[in-house]
Amino acid sequence: MVSLPGHGETISGFTVTELGFIHMLGAKTAEFYHHASGARLLYIQNDDPELGFNLIYRTPQTDETDTNHILEHLLLSSCGKYPSRDIFFDMDSKSYSTFMNGLTDNTYTCYPICTQSQEQLVKLMDVYLCCMEAPDALKERNFYLREALRLELDQPDGPLAMQGTVLSEDWGHLTDIQENADSFTAKTLYPDLPASNLLGRLHFHYRELTYERVQKAFEQYYDYSNCLMVLYGDMDYRPVLDFLHREHLDAQKHSSRKNPPLPQKEDHRSLSAMNQIPEPGHRCLVAKSPAYEDSPGEQASIIDYAIDLTGSSQEELIYWDLFADILDSDTSPWHRLARESGINNIMEVYLDLLLPNPSLRFRLRNGDEHQKDEFCHTIQSALREVSSLGVAQELYQAAMKENKLSDALTREGSHLGFNISEEIGRYWSQTGKTDYFQLYEVSARKFASDSSQSILKSLAARALTPKTTATVVTVPCPGMAEALELDKEQYLKATLESMTRPERLCLCQCTAAFRQWNSKDWGNMDFLIRPMDLPAPTPGAPFLQKQFGPITSYTAPAFADAVGSYQIYFDLSLIPQDELNYMSLYQMLLTELDTSRYTVEQQKTMEQEYLHDCTFDEVFPDSRAGACSYPMMTVFWYGLTEDFAKSLDFLLDLMGGGDYSDIPTIQRVLEKYLPDYDLSRADLASSLSFSLAEGYIRQECRFRNLLNSQEVYYFLKDVSKRLKAEPEFAAQVSGALRHISSALLQGKRLVFMAAAAADALEEVEREAIRQLGLLGQTESEGSCHGTPAHVSPYILLPGKRKLAVCVDAPTQETRMMGDFRDNTAFQGRHLPFLMACADKYLKPAIRYQGGAYDSGIDFYIPAGYFTLWSTADPDVRSTLDLFSNAGRALMDISLTQQDLDGYILSAYAQALPPSGNLNNRMRYMRRAMAGIHTDQINLMIADIKNARLEHQAGASQIIHALLEQGPVVTVGNHRTIQRDAGCFDEIITYRP
Repeated sequence: MVSLPGHGETISGFTVTELGFIHMLGAKTAEFYHHASGARLLYIQNDDPELGFNLIYRTPQTDETDTNHILEHLLLSSCGKYPSRDIFFDMDSKSYSTFMNGLTDNTYTCYPICTQSQEQLVKLMDVYLCCMEAPDALKERNFYLREALRLELDQPDGPLAMQGTVLSEDWGHLTDIQENADSFTAKTLYPDLPASNLLGRLHFHYRELTYERVQKAFEQYYDYSNCLMVLYGDMDYRPVLDFLHREHLDAQKHSSRKNPPLPQKEDHRSLSAMNQIPEPGHRCLVAKSPAYEDSPGEQASIIDYAIDLTGSSQEELIYWDLFADILDSDTSPWHRLARESGINNIMEVYLDLLLPNPSLRFRLRNGDEHQKDEFCHTIQSALREVSSLGVAQELYQAAMKENKLSDALTREGSHLGFNISEEIGRYWSQTGKTDYFQLYEVSARKFASDSSQSILKSLAARALTPKTTATVVTVPCPGMAEALELDKEQYLKATLESMTRPERLCLCQCTAAFRQWNSKDWGNMDFLIRPMDLPAPTPGAPFLQKQFGPITSYTAPAFADAVGSYQIYFDLSLIPQDELNYMSLYQMLLTELDTSRYTVEQQKTMEQEYLHDCTFDEVFPDSRAGACSYPMMTVFWYGLTEDFAKSLDFLLDLMGGGDYSDIPTIQRVLEKYLPDYDLSRADLASSLSFSLAEGYIRQECRFRNLLNSQEVYYFLKDVSKRLKAEPEFAAQVSGALRHISSALLQGKRLVFMAAAAADALEEVEREAIRQLGLLGQTESEGSCHGTPAHVSPYILLPGKRKLAVCVDAPTQETRMMGDFRDNTAFQGRHLPFLMACADKYLKPAIRYQGGAYDSGIDFYIPAGYFTLWSTADPDVRSTLDLFSNAGRALMDISLTQQDLDGYILSAYAQALPPSGNLNNRMRYMRRAMAGIHTDQINLMIADIKNARLEHQAGASQIIHALLEQGPVVTVGNHRTIQRDAGCFDEIITYRP
């Protein structure tokens, strides 16, 4: 790597002000100050090949019109050097970027880019910076009308309509009770302060929004003296700094900026919005959250207790974060006291740093208003206990170990150039500093080494005597969502009635003129790099496959220091299909029932320590997997390699030792977690539409859907009801759970995977084979079922090809899939044409003209399909028609070779997503088990670069044929779906 400069050294106008090191990233850091512009730049240098750039502005919310969010959309639309209909989507669809976005939060707006090419990075940086300096949207009002809000009128007599991309996005959160609870709590805790304003609230404040308000925000915030730039990864940073200075930041380009602020005296006016002192006292509020008529009103509320932490040092805030992690543990005094007081709800405590003022938040979900006082009482009781006694040493150590392991796995994440820089950007937006991770590492070590827990105790004592607090109950109000929709309709009707005839005619003309402008296809590709320079796909990482009796073992050496990733596949084929509904209950009860070796409290602590990020899933590989084509439950976790034996022993005890005769506990756990299994929630619409569409073409997903369906939710509700009403039903439940436990651990067919450092891998495998080899040798004590030798094969029939699901959502999520896995005519060279179809056909019609938040096409080469999608979409029929005609429409799209080169770059980036060392190895082993060959995947990826214009007709034909046979699923609003009921073979309504 290129050596970093010394403190005080100047390179291309950038002077080094700080040098540092971030251990969890294996990174050196250099902070620069650019005197001519007032800009700051932080370079995080490590060996990560996925490079990153993030452009961050401090943008506090002055109201709730979502102005900063709208401005983010507008700035990335077009600029003088790169004129376009939407330059962001030009870049997104025609560049070798692994991640790019614009994101607005409550204190900052950022514009991140990640790519594995420094040449591409610099070209995309130039576009972003030019957009910040000379945005066309502040001169051309049509961009505002498209992205923010517009009134449309086709005929003078109406009806009047209201559209806008950000409006559609925000309206999609109408019934998001957690988001609404956040807003009510902020307003109660920080009345009349910037911290009371949350982003994403335009659907409640569209009457107040103006174009001039957006222009004012740009003038106020978008200056390089109010900006932090972050560079990340293994790059030659010197030419990048030279580019920034020469093309964007030098004194000639910013001659009007006579005296930029010095780095040690940062005083930009937007910083003054942070940490304003709130009015002291305790405030209470009961507020209503919009919900649709069929939504539950009971056991559906959120209770928040918030403590203002304004004035805390940054070191103290890190301590507060660690304090919250400990208190959030199921074995903490707070959770114990809540259980003892009869509270049986999901609760959480966390440090909220997303507002200009920090606060400690305690939250209870799926509750009722009458629980408020008892909830607050448990908080006070817990704080008193912790301030005096601390917490159990086992809990403290487990929490610190979990935190240490999480830090050690930081490099396993992808797009770190964005994720790391965004956290730094949040910190900088509130403090003017960039040393967050250095301060975090020092503070975390100090907290972990505090054996007397003096820091923890002192924080609890401070939380008992706060200056400013708030208690807020957010109650869902069935019917309020319809009322707000009606209110919008009445507002539009009243607005139309208030207009004179000439004003109506003028709006009709403006509507027609806007649509004509919005239908134009113009773009920019001056940021392209040459496809021929793209790297070849790398061969799969090496691994070993061995057979130890009934156990198949996959192991892969990885560059990982003391940590490993592990996965076990357990055979489900001995569980009858009519018992599979109990699988969700079985998984729900893990760590919730005593075993003969560990109490629940011990299990919760050990889970933190030994089973990091542990997840359970169900898979059923198809015939390509050969001997592994059978139903399985899989368990994945991370852990220290030195702890592997303990972690596996603990996992197997959890899975096989639960006391399923403890019916009162089973009832309590069911009641607590049951609402989370309800798929009718609006926030699940996107994932639901995808999984249901995938289930039509893939057996594995059909199986997963079977075990995670709305029918399972209804089943669990019935179990809970019958356990209360029918005492004799308890034996059936206990028996089914014991049978599942016994069948899973019968040891007949097992698959084990591990990725870890080479010097630890052999011992990990040896221990896994030893422990797994003991399974099934003795029947679980107390089991009332034998394990059958054979059960009937599962029947997994696909659903209807055209399916709609009505849920508690204001807008629609639609997915259509094309299955190319067994189609030998489909080649890698066809994938860029999917990108072209998304960019030139779907996005203009669905996003720009149809009012959806976004639309596009994604593909998944290992899975063998592509997906057409729209999100926060107000329509159904028009979107389905566009999707169905996508293949044919591709034939008529006008493309140049330069266009196609851009789509090649985008397809190539999508085909080769980056991943961490451990995850990369696990990916290749999972493919091998499923019968997916990496060399064949790489052949398809390599063929992407062979796309030529003469392949367009063939791509059109095969894509059309695949879509004609593929599924389409829409999940969304009941009224909207029923209006276009003829589009579907089946419509299902999910009820809470």
